[in-house]
Amino acid sequence: MDWRAVDWNSGVARIAMRTLLVGLACAGSGVAHADGSPTPAPPPDLLLTHFESFILNNCVPCVRESYYIATVPVSPVKAPSFPGVSTLSTRASTRAGELRFELLRAYPAGLDSRAHMAMRLVVSVAGATEGQLYPLGAGLLDEDEVPVLQAALSHMEKWSASVTGDPSMQLVETEFHVDSIRMGTVRTGDETLAYIQVAPTDFPRFALKQVWELPTVFLPPDAVPLLERTVKQVNEKIRAIRSR
Repeated sequence: MDWRAVDWNSGVARIAMRTLLVGLACAGSGVAHADGSPTPAPPPDLLLTHFESFILNNCVPCVRESYYIATVPVSPVKAPSFPGVSTLSTRASTRAGELRFELLRAYPAGLDSRAHMAMRLVVSVAGATEGQLYPLGAGLLDEDEVPVLQAALSHMEKWSASVTGDPSMQLVETEFHVDSIRMGTVRTGDETLAYIQVAPTDFPRFALKQVWELPTVFLPPDAVPLLERTVKQVNEKIRAIRSR
């Protein structure tokens, strides 16, 4: 199911949703060519966000700013049971933790009109020591994709509920992934959870991995509106800075 445009807030905004997918998967599915050989990794120039590319190639000397937006606490949640996947192989985090949302801004010194911005999401889980947090990773989302993520989250719960039931369908996933951030909901049987992932540096393309094949933080499905509100805060901060 390919969603090409969405309406968000009170206006009608046509936003390209080229990477919002509703996935219907069966157990044991993988990614490979017909001859069994693995899909090649994407070229290095496709691994960078526009923000990162700008800093590396066009921001000299560069001023870099970081703005704190919000922290979303994560409570321990039992990981779902995926068809044909053992619990020990899911690599899913069920520990408490937090999601830290930040806004990054960069521009050449003296030329703040050329600024680029990105949302940064730091995913951390509780360590062995009380109060200690262990970072699973951090993802970046270019500023023009932030309102797209906000719109996707506002509709995600409705999309998940609208999928027609079929006893042969073992897993339903509604996901948004752009740059190095992935958010979505996953349903196995009668159980539905939201989830957050940030791409590992050695494999930054989510489309080639199943949910259980990457470190994941699961949340109850009612956390989706909270994520939407937090992403909205990031978007509002971007707009406020742009209007200065």
